[in-house]
Formats: sequence, C-alpha cells, structure tokens
Amino acid sequence: MKVKREKAKELIFKECKKTATEVIALNQAYGRVLAQNLYSPVDIPESDKSAIDGFAFKSSSIKELPAKLKIVGEVPAGKKERMKVKEGEAVFVMTGGIIPEGADAAVRVEEVKVEGDTLIIDFPVEKGELVNFKGSELRKGEKVLEKGEVLDYRKVGLLANLGVVKVKVYQRVKVGIIATGNEVLEPEEPFQEGTVKNSNFYILKGLLEKAGAEVVYLGKVEDNLKEIKEKIEEGFSSCQLIATTGGVSKGKYDFVKEAAKLAGVEIEFTQTNIRPGRPLLFGKKEDKLFFGLPGYPAAMLVNALEFLVPSVRKMCGFRNFDNQYITAVAGENLKSRKGRVDFVRVNLKWEKGKVVALSAGSQQTSNYLTAALCQGFAIIGEERGTVKEGEVVEVLLVS
Repeated sequence: MKVKREKAKELIFKECKKTATEVIALNQAYGRVLAQNLYSPVDIPESDKSAIDGFAFKSSSIKELPAKLKIVGEVPAGKKERMKVKEGEAVFVMTGGIIPEGADAAVRVEEVKVEGDTLIIDFPVEKGELVNFKGSELRKGEKVLEKGEVLDYRKVGLLANLGVVKVKVYQRVKVGIIATGNEVLEPEEPFQEGTVKNSNFYILKGLLEKAGAEVVYLGKVEDNLKEIKEKIEEGFSSCQLIATTGGVSKGKYDFVKEAAKLAGVEIEFTQTNIRPGRPLLFGKKEDKLFFGLPGYPAAMLVNALEFLVPSVRKMCGFRNFDNQYITAVAGENLKSRKGRVDFVRVNLKWEKGKVVALSAGSQQTSNYLTAALCQGFAIIGEERGTVKEGEVVEVLLVS
C-alpha cells in the first residue's frame, strides 16, 4: 500500500508509545528526556549577594557628592555570617559575597577612592545597583524545566546549581538494526566485486543514539526468507523497535515484507511518495514497531531522518519530536518532478540577510557522497515541480 508523506507520518506517530520512566543520577542525565516538571527546591540566589568586588552600603547614605562612608569590615565569598551596616557605613564585599544586612547597593572597587578607613563615592548610586537579591533568578517552587525537555549540558548544569542530584527520565528506546542482502559486506571485510559495505548500520547508530535510542546491531542476513524472519523474531524478543535495511522493493530477492508478515508484523504501508526512498515498510507487532528501510544509503538516510528519527524521539518522550524545518531561498533552479516529494540535497549560505540553498551536486539515489556531505535537504512538494531561482523552499537541516 502506498501512502503520501503526511499520511505516513500520521500512521507512524499514532503507534509511537512513550517508554517507561526511571530515576537516574544527574551525571548520567545528558541527552535524556525529563519525565516530570522540575521546580526549584531553593531560592537562587539563596541570599542577597554582591555582583562585583567592591563595597556594599545603604543607598540612602549617598545624600551629597562626594559621599564619604566609613569602612567597617569585609565579606569574602563563602562567608556565612551576615554582617550589618548602618547608614554612613560600607563593607568590602567580594563577588558572590553575602550583602550585609541593611545594605541595598554596591559599587565597584575600581570606581571609588579609599583613604584609610573612608570610602569616597563621587557619583550617584541607585538602590539595588550591583546587588543580586535573594530569589531574583529563581524563587523556591518556581518551575525550572518542563516534562519532555531534553537535558543538554546547560540544563544539567542548571540542575546541579539547584542541588538536584537525581532526575526522573524516560527510558531509552531499544532499537534493533538488521542489515539484509547477499551483497552486503561489513567494513572490515575485503572488497569484492559486486558488493557494498554496510554503511547503513553506522549511519543509523549515530543518528538514533543522538535521538535518544539504545542501538543494538542484530547482524547481517542474506536474502533468505526464513533467516530474515528468524532474525526479526529475535529482534522483537529484546527490542521495542526493529529497523531493517534493504530488501523492501519488488525484486525477486526482496523478502523483508513477507518475512515481517511471517514474524507477526501487521504491515500498515509499503511505499511513500518521497524520493529518494519510495519503498518503506512500516508495521507493528503488538506494541512494538517495525521499519523496513531501503538499502541505498542515501534513500535509507532520507527515510530515517523523516520518519524513523521523529518516531524514536516521540517514544523517548521528546515534547517536540517531529522535525523542524527552515525556509531558504533557492540560489539556482532545484529540479523536481510533480507527483512526488523530492528531498533535494543542498548546501546553504547566508547572503543579504537570507539563507540561500544551492544544489549539493548529484541527486542520484545511488550516490551517497552528496547525501553524506550536504547541509540539508530541500523538500519540494508533489504539486510543485522544479523550484525556480529566487523562490522560497523548505529545508530539513542535517548535522
């Protein structure tokens, strides 16, 4: 059954169920997805603190210029005891040091004069100047992060700053990869005429791990119906999602569709209207998903980017799981044919305040080089045909 790109996404995403949750240590949380809203357990800062190395005092002490204040002590960073100041007094504070009780402003040490124990200020100072007041960044109980957010290094650092040491996250989706084809060799095997290297697994491993999956290589099988069926069954015994590469077209030795059916997969569709990579099997077995991807790496990559990666993200709990696209201006004619959705390999440049898309070279399905090195795919709808120079086009960025 052939479906359009939008329908394929609808059918796939409908079947993507979020994984279970687990609690992990903060130092293991990089790249994981929050399974709960997080609220600040403390005020940040937890007390009034100095933003600079300088002097803290009551702003009301500045009645006329130059103002002369008596220096009555100092507060190094990390000192817990809070000093007090009266009007007409000042305390030396270091960056991050606790502002003395009664003080509500500060000045930089390099901007004032000190004569003995007297501070001389010859410019006006406003209340609150250079003071980070308690709770000014975050109030205790304030929402910090939302369920479905990905914990990158900045957010992990934020949680560390709040004293959070454990977080509830969604479990990683376990994805099993199966390579099919008599002609497929592993990278370490000697080159032979008429063969291809198994680049697909290496593409998928990097792509899906970045999306939050745990990737398992289930191995390579030849074009044998029984062996492919058994390998798929093996994968379903331990994985939540199985993806095969190759064997999904209509050739004499393309057995993946039949093997998947024999393994208990209910096939939803077998083809989409995108190019490269029209053949795409999608189905389910109970609560587990099956993707039969094309064998050509360029076609496999397009299908993985457009359909498989967002599915993994959704299962891993990503709040924003679908692809994000940008708009660009065609810097030259981008060839396409009506009746299909073309993913045209492009490179991008910034020109006169606009993103400009230029062809990355060969668009042949058999050419992986341009797919590997391009900066994005310009997506040209089936009703459109060739995009003329100067026209706007949607682009899926790759990195």
